[in-house]
Amino acid sequence: MSGRGRGPARQEKAWGAHEPEEMILVVGPPAHGGHCAARPQGEPGGRVVFVRHALPGETVRARITARTSKMWRADAVEALTASPDRVEPVWPEAGPGGVGGGELSHVALPAQRTWKRWVLADCLRRIGGPEVAEAVLALPSSTPPGGVPVEPMPCETAAEAAEDPRARALAGTGTRTRVELAIGDDGAPGMHAFRSATILPVRDLPLAVPAIRDLGLTTRGSWRRRLARARRVQAVAPSAGAPVVIVDGTVLSASGRPLSRQRVDESVDASGLGLGELRYTVRADAFWQVHRDAPRALVEAVTRAALGDEAGGAGASGAGRPGGPRVLELYSGSGLLTLPLALLGGEVISLEGSERAVRDADRNLRPAPRARLMAGRVTGASVTELGRSFSPGGDGRADVVVLDPPRQGAGRDVIEAIVGVGPARVVLVACDPAALARDVGSLLRGGYRLEGLRALDMFPHTHHFETIAVLQRP
Repeated sequence: MSGRGRGPARQEKAWGAHEPEEMILVVGPPAHGGHCAARPQGEPGGRVVFVRHALPGETVRARITARTSKMWRADAVEALTASPDRVEPVWPEAGPGGVGGGELSHVALPAQRTWKRWVLADCLRRIGGPEVAEAVLALPSSTPPGGVPVEPMPCETAAEAAEDPRARALAGTGTRTRVELAIGDDGAPGMHAFRSATILPVRDLPLAVPAIRDLGLTTRGSWRRRLARARRVQAVAPSAGAPVVIVDGTVLSASGRPLSRQRVDESVDASGLGLGELRYTVRADAFWQVHRDAPRALVEAVTRAALGDEAGGAGASGAGRPGGPRVLELYSGSGLLTLPLALLGGEVISLEGSERAVRDADRNLRPAPRARLMAGRVTGASVTELGRSFSPGGDGRADVVVLDPPRQGAGRDVIEAIVGVGPARVVLVACDPAALARDVGSLLRGGYRLEGLRALDMFPHTHHFETIAVLQRP
């Protein structure tokens, strides 16, 4: 997915007054969600505390932030023995007691990818079970005990290899083309505290691309006055055009002037597939991949995984290739993946729950008239119906299913329907490793074989990452 379904999580009950405010913790391995599992110093069998802003192997002084019957949470406020992978945070406002969304900014970027590799391997083993873990370890790209590597985006690779030490230190920043702010009771723009409805003010947005930072949304008086009574603020820096600011649904220019055009233009370099530059237009507030390198990376990786030898170097025919693979795409959004699949594959049917996104996709798919765009919920029944409704020829079933579900994954009902349709190949895009493990497990039990798994670090300085799993029917 790729970033859908986010927002402040349910606020947990704070710790009671009779409980300790601070503890000395010995930090263990990372856990899914940006924490590490830790135990009180001197109590190796003691209570497990999930601590943020720490690193494996450290001893930290931590402040308890939440306590439930099942778990305690804490923020590390001081590293008493620091890991060699600890660095000066690139976003201090996302540090202990701060806003969510930058919980790994104190970790060196290569170590962040190791962290995510451990988390992925743990989820695949613990949630997917032995069958999933063994299938992953059997892949050529996998090495024990950490499974498949987490790959950096191209701009991070370039920054980490730069001669300028400052460029290396700032690797992973300046990559987000979409930022959302909330307005506090005092009228100041900010973001939500971790797992809380509380809005904390922010001054800096180091993860945003320069075009968004240059807007000065959190620092300039003109914006502060304009935003003081707003509820929701989004800043968007499209790849083809000037940045815009959306304030409670109204699209504004960088100078704060209302715009009549409600859409932004995006371009994606698909020259690696022989398609040149793909052009899209989407509503300004629509979902789009937030990392500046993500659209290109996903288009190339997913198209190649779905079409195999059909992808790459063929050039765009404008209408797909008759006799090419029949592709059913689920959770298709505004057509980011639909367009290259339709240009290089055969017949494509897509299904998306948002009618507004389907209208965007209809504009974007005009160069590929053989694609059929459907609006509706992705359910077991809809997958069964659409997966068997391709043009006459053969059995009328999809050859390939591509799905990019929201964070919670596709779920058993949808996966079982895909298995029932029986495509030769399934390409699953997932932004949550726990959901990935469940869905891959269901496909393996349905008779599919794991052929490939890639993990892409599309969210540096956070615990999030994207995965692409390719499964084949024997």
